[in-house]
Amino acid sequence: MAPLALLIAVAFSSCEKDFGDINKSWDNKVYEASIPALYNSLAASLVEPGGTGNLLTGFVYQNTQLIAMYAASGYRLDNMSGAYWNNYYAALANYRKLVELIDANEEAANMTNVKNMARVIIAYQTLRTTMMYGDMPYSAAAKAFISSDNFRPVYDAQSDIIKDALAELKTAIDEFSSNSSQVSIGASETIFGGDLAKWTKFANSIRLKYAMALHGKDAATANGIIAETLSKPLLGPADVYGMFPGTITNLEFDRNGWYQGNSYVRMGSTMWDAMSSTTDEDGSGIFDLRCKLFFEPNAFGDWVPYPQAPSSTTPSEIGNSGVNDPYNRDRLTVHSPSDAEYIYSPLNVYYTAERTFPQVFMTGHEVSFIKAELYNRGIGGVAADAATAQEHYESGITESVKLFYALAHGSSIWTVGRPNAAPSNIELSTMMSNPHVEYSSNAGTALSQIYKQHWIALFHQPFEAWNLARRTGYATPSVALASTSPGLNFYRVTYPQSEIDGNYDNWRAVTGGSDAPTVKPWFMP
Repeated sequence: MAPLALLIAVAFSSCEKDFGDINKSWDNKVYEASIPALYNSLAASLVEPGGTGNLLTGFVYQNTQLIAMYAASGYRLDNMSGAYWNNYYAALANYRKLVELIDANEEAANMTNVKNMARVIIAYQTLRTTMMYGDMPYSAAAKAFISSDNFRPVYDAQSDIIKDALAELKTAIDEFSSNSSQVSIGASETIFGGDLAKWTKFANSIRLKYAMALHGKDAATANGIIAETLSKPLLGPADVYGMFPGTITNLEFDRNGWYQGNSYVRMGSTMWDAMSSTTDEDGSGIFDLRCKLFFEPNAFGDWVPYPQAPSSTTPSEIGNSGVNDPYNRDRLTVHSPSDAEYIYSPLNVYYTAERTFPQVFMTGHEVSFIKAELYNRGIGGVAADAATAQEHYESGITESVKLFYALAHGSSIWTVGRPNAAPSNIELSTMMSNPHVEYSSNAGTALSQIYKQHWIALFHQPFEAWNLARRTGYATPSVALASTSPGLNFYRVTYPQSEIDGNYDNWRAVTGGSDAPTVKPWFMP
């Protein structure tokens, strides 16, 4: 690839700034429209926006039943619906301007890879955002810098948005070039370090994942996309792609606030039933090696889940303050306060307090579970094959367990119950042979197992678990929730108030004037 220093003088002679600016902080803020600054802003948009923790714990986690809450958080959905929306549209505007600048540059042909890395980022963001909200402004959105006619963009149908984003990913994959004339961002490209092989695998794997969401409504189109993705590079079973603190200066992810304050989070009975073969409070029935990494016993050393659907006789939790707050960072020093009395098993304090765990975009074990589903169902251009489905199912479980072991072992704050760097072969074999995990010879039962293990593996990616649950019609583990649960029939995030204030006519055209989280988006069965 062309060296960066040469291209500063040649390729970017028509820009006010050159690609030397790419070496600025990864969260470089855009004060002047330039290619490097706009690209860096796109990269920064991949970080979860602030103020979203209670949307996850109060609504998404509850709906997926990955965890439970012993009391309502008190947070309103309409107060939390704008963060992802605003983050996306800022990114989309930056993307459109970036493309405009590249296309106008006399050396645009040498920036094909830069343009397509940006294309992958915005396609990924588009898919994530439409899965949250449903129909949304897209084809006419983020163009106000072009004309005032674009101030109030119309909404596109979710079906069209998904198909277009998947097509954009295909374009990027097809156009990535190893030609030496291409601009080399190298290590200054903070997502994959300019590694085109990783960009290709990421784009193709994302395309596979979201084609599965398309399949339930347009099987013919989805099958063609799935078959094509299977013929191209995908994430390997052990691959983990995302944002990693330690590789980006000053980057950390503080999730502790998600579980403190009014987020009354505990291990739920649905997850407990998926990880333990008995209700014994001594934990003797636990067979899933991830259980003690995600959760821990209550203040009395007992494993007690909070019921996903509590009854009037369910004992009340003691409280969520002082020593009775199991997520208080003081527990990193005094792990078991002598006067603590919380009676339900919380999430593991080290898991909630560790700030170096990555924000995951996609993992290879997700790909494994998708492949297991494909071969179990015989869709996407592959014939049903129980043996191949089992192979991918077991690979998905193995790599998921290994990932969480590696994260916990690598934590500098994890002391009590810190695991080895990886599970032993005996531990994995014992888990795999447990009747609750061992792959069934019955295809229907096996499919339920695939969904369950895929769901567990997405514990660190709650939005993806929500997508899986919704696209499968809640074939993931679940029970009937109480009528008061904030997760009940939570199918989408409502549009933010800014849409009502600034784009009312188009908002009303798509909502009929009534915007509710109980309205199923198009992709859902």
